[in-house]
Amino acid sequence: MNGTEHTLWSHTPWNDSISAKAYNPDWWDTLTPDKEPALWKELASIFEQEQAIGPIPGWASEIVVRMMELPMCGYYAYPANVVQVIDAIAAERCPDVVMRCYTVDSERKVLLSYYVYCLDAWSKGAPLPHVVAELSLRDQLGKEWGGIAQAIYQTLGETSEIKRTTVERLIHRLRWWIKSLIWLDDKRDRFLLDVYSGDIRGDEEGWGAYGNTPFGDPYFTELTLPHVKELEERILADVPEGKNLLDRIHSTWLCAPKAFRYLEKLISEIGALGSSAPPGDTPPFLQCEDTYPDFVANHRHFTDLLQRLRRWLDGHKGSVQSLGEMSPVKRWLVHLLWHKLVFHATHEENFAKLVGARQHGKSGSKRPDG
Repeated sequence: MNGTEHTLWSHTPWNDSISAKAYNPDWWDTLTPDKEPALWKELASIFEQEQAIGPIPGWASEIVVRMMELPMCGYYAYPANVVQVIDAIAAERCPDVVMRCYTVDSERKVLLSYYVYCLDAWSKGAPLPHVVAELSLRDQLGKEWGGIAQAIYQTLGETSEIKRTTVERLIHRLRWWIKSLIWLDDKRDRFLLDVYSGDIRGDEEGWGAYGNTPFGDPYFTELTLPHVKELEERILADVPEGKNLLDRIHSTWLCAPKAFRYLEKLISEIGALGSSAPPGDTPPFLQCEDTYPDFVANHRHFTDLLQRLRRWLDGHKGSVQSLGEMSPVKRWLVHLLWHKLVFHATHEENFAKLVGARQHGKSGSKRPDG
């Protein structure tokens, strides 16, 4: 670089660029020429591409601001969220609802509602045959609900006051996710309209909207309800390590890749309350393996995606046919997306697990499409 270019490629101009909106502010310190020379060079090139374009079209700025901050924890619908970005670049239009944190399709919500029904029945002391009879009247969703309900009852075990309280707290949190997460056809107006669970607007001012204004971050608003606070005070008073258990209940994000496997472990943990036996591995009992990733397949898909995006950037437009003809704006956006994917797979642990770039634990059978 000459002196003028070096002046352009510095912290302040970078922060003022549109490209920087795709990254957290502290990533400037994470990515340095000493630690990551190749990625640093690519980012400088992306910055220079933006500068060369001149005024950036509004649609392109909106794609960066609303879509390029990919979920760091991964995302249950990968690669649909990445394909959505590619499709937006091709169409030169940002969609109304972007797939990011706190966005979940109705099928996933319905599945969770079935599990919540079983938990609710156990907490109310409902006879298991009654539960199985009602479940048999409904769409089976490809699962054997009699066996699932029985497994939930057996895992939770004998009822006790503290178990019931903890299950009630878990149910409230899960219903909150069902109600508050949005989708293309679900603007917090389709599920549980007969139940008040918290301020449905979320907290956009304090925590953001994750690209989907005015649907503010719903994480904290449910925690402020007096009823929730009462339940949590009882758990804190009566459960050893109750604070850690509550943190895990809070973190039951339905948009997480392994949300249902996580729920299995929570149910098992609650069932062990009051027991002195050390916890063991939680065997699968929710028949939910088809809801979380086949990490080997994800890794193959991710590797291929990066290669195809790179080839498109190098002029082989057939490698990603949906992008169509290249333009300076499209090339800059695709380069930025490619960089974000590589950076996430290098520095964001949960995303790296999602795409098989790091040790990832138990694999499911959900394979990537697209």
